Amino acid sequence: MPDRFPKPVVVALGAVAIFELLYVTFFEKWLGQWFVFRAHLPGIFALGVILISAAVSYYEYHGIGPQGGIVRRGLNHPHVALTFDDGPSPEYTPKILDVLKEKEAKAAFFMVGSHVEKYPDVARRVFAEGHDIGNHTYSHRDLVPAGRKTILTELNKTDQTILRVVGVRTRLFRPPRGIISNAGRKLLVELGYTIALWTVSAVDWRGRPPKAIVGRIMRHIKTGGVILFHDSGAVVRREGADRGNTVEALPLVIDELRRHGYEIVPLSRMIRELEQIEAESLVEAQAAPSSAGQEV
Repeated sequence: MPDRFPKPVVVALGAVAIFELLYVTFFEKWLGQWFVFRAHLPGIFALGVILISAAVSYYEYHGIGPQGGIVRRGLNHPHVALTFDDGPSPEYTPKILDVLKEKEAKAAFFMVGSHVEKYPDVARRVFAEGHDIGNHTYSHRDLVPAGRKTILTELNKTDQTILRVVGVRTRLFRPPRGIISNAGRKLLVELGYTIALWTVSAVDWRGRPPKAIVGRIMRHIKTGGVILFHDSGAVVRREGADRGNTVEALPLVIDELRRHGYEIVPLSRMIRELEQIEAESLVEAQAAPSSAGQEV
């Protein structure tokens, strides 16, 4: 499930409210039927929320429509990648970095540009310790209803901030809540970004206890899996939520993954391997017609 209800839910509820107003205003002769409908309105609201949330969740994990430029998992190898969204945080990111350093594991941090500006030393430490850095927009705003100009602004402000503060230019991108329109996806691909989503969410934003986080990840993890954690953020605000459960769960998750034979690798390595396979397949496909023409 997404961190909070996406804007489509608000739009849907607003549409129902407008429908109610129009119905009462222009169709009074059917008012009797309206009262019957109105009695079921709470259930209709609940069903709408469930269906929309389910659709959002399905998109996050599986996708709907064209998926070019989107990466949700690596090759079918016994390795996994750890990723963190919404940071950096002056309280929780350093603790997560301490765990990763102790466990000799690398991760990817998808940073909010405004947080990079506020906590530059934390952002620099992430890069200095060899972790991947990705763009997670400047203000963590939803991109599904956003136009080209808004998307470009969110991308460019974050890229420029990361470049100025950390000294690195990233082409890894993760949209807030893992949702982006097809037009937005095409724009990002044209600009050379890789849209990195995930295969397993720790759902740590719910405040689950560490053991529950570990159990969820181990139930759903597969080879080539990408795991989503949060080192900052909040359900309503951009930051301020307690991520202590993430800090406590992380060493347990790493130990359990390794105990089950998984190697923890950087997300960038997974993506390079995918790109290499894709390039090799393209070369083979281009060579196939000429080879076939030489057969007797």
